Amino acid sequence: MVPNPRAQARPDRLRPLNAPLAIAVTAEGQRPRSLVINRQTRQVERVQDTWIIEDEWWRQPISRQYFALLLDDGTRRTVYHDRAADAWFLQDY
Repeated sequence: MVPNPRAQARPDRLRPLNAPLAIAVTAEGQRPRSLVINRQTRQVERVQDTWIIEDEWWRQPISRQYFALLLDDGTRRTVYHDRAADAWFLQDY
């Protein structure tokens, strides 16, 4: 059982499950080389897969390039580059 932290629930601290998290990425060309997650920099050891999503062109277009990455600490992460907003996001599943 988890003890009660006695902290007041605050709606500004809630976010939907699996919502993408904005992150800082250093890229060469279109490929990510390092990520900053929770103030820690991780180097990309290998890009394991990449794919592009182009959708909803009739509403608000979605244009994203996803990368399945193996990082220097052995973790696997999925990130995407929102090409419309020119921003990077971590997408946990």
